[in-house]
Amino acid sequence: MKKKLLMTVVAALAASLMIGMPFSYCAAPIKIAGIFALTGRAAHIGTSQRDAVLLAIDDVNAQGGINGRKLEMVMSDTESNPTKAVIALKKVLESEDVVAIIGPTLTGTAMAMRGFIEKEQIPTFMHSGGDVILTAPLKKGDPSSTPKWTFKSPYKAADAMGKICEYMSKHGIKKIGFLYSNEGFGKDGVRNVMVQAPKYGIEVVAQEAFQPKDVDMTAQLTRINAKGVDGIIAWTVGPAMGIIPKNVKQLGIKAPLFECHGAGDPIFWKVAGEAGEGVMMPSTKIVVGDQLADNDIQKQIVLDYVKAYKAKFKREPGTMVAYGADAALIVIEAIKKVGPDRAKIRAAIENTKGYVGISGIYNISPEDHNGLAMKDIVMIKATKGGWKLLK
Repeated sequence: MKKKLLMTVVAALAASLMIGMPFSYCAAPIKIAGIFALTGRAAHIGTSQRDAVLLAIDDVNAQGGINGRKLEMVMSDTESNPTKAVIALKKVLESEDVVAIIGPTLTGTAMAMRGFIEKEQIPTFMHSGGDVILTAPLKKGDPSSTPKWTFKSPYKAADAMGKICEYMSKHGIKKIGFLYSNEGFGKDGVRNVMVQAPKYGIEVVAQEAFQPKDVDMTAQLTRINAKGVDGIIAWTVGPAMGIIPKNVKQLGIKAPLFECHGAGDPIFWKVAGEAGEGVMMPSTKIVVGDQLADNDIQKQIVLDYVKAYKAKFKREPGTMVAYGADAALIVIEAIKKVGPDRAKIRAAIENTKGYVGISGIYNISPEDHNGLAMKDIVMIKATKGGWKLLK
């Protein structure tokens, strides 16, 4: 019996050597769920975020994994749809033993998933832009029932809006129109602009909504322009990011156009074309890394990441990539510290302090499951197919 057992161990070691892997890799992989919008209107965001997460996982595995165990991403597609997002989430959790979730992409899908995530008690680092995923109560009428297991990597939408309003105020823009997509992210934007604009002496004189699948916003923009606005903010993601600049140009509107903190992405130029010239937006530093001051603590980290991303995927990363990368890197760092235990991973993420990421410096706490600040955001202008850092 002992001889047979010895022969089995020897055979396993031999097989491990033959494929060039350490014997400890025979251990089961640590599984992380990646739930992204891989199809539908937000596919350009979801696929970028998926690739950012894969890059982080591949890097860890190339260095030997975590305590000899590989990381494995179990992927699922929300199809940019809240109902299908919940189905995707349940399918992953029923069939796979995952220790954390990264994603989803859109605010609406995130809101649909939150309750189930909290019930299952699984740490989830979302890429959704809206603040409501962290601030809205889980139980109606109970403001204390905010999420414990949910985090988000993009800037607070309130801070992104504040950054735009701060820039507008400095440049004499006092009366604005607000155009938004009539869904979770857009409605979150309405709440934020009504709070942030007055802080900077800005008056919102027009509000107009459109449906996510609309392909023409000239009627809304015509009504906004009739109010004599000094500037326009468009709060949306997806194809509308490009439709709106085209409509603005078509109508001959002179007021400068600002878009949200998800617009600084190569897809913007694909959908907006030459009409995108001059549009301004808050962004991560990933698209202007080479324009940062040499003493910027993020500069080398950003430049190194951009180089690695381009080498692997043969394309330029946009601001959505930064959100995906930071979520993945912080989750992986937590697993390295505490192992594949859901509760311990959640606690480790919540105690992340001074983490210099691609999007900014994360200081997460029980009161703040985002951890970024307005000072982490930069303002950029779309110019000549690229981006200019604004001062």
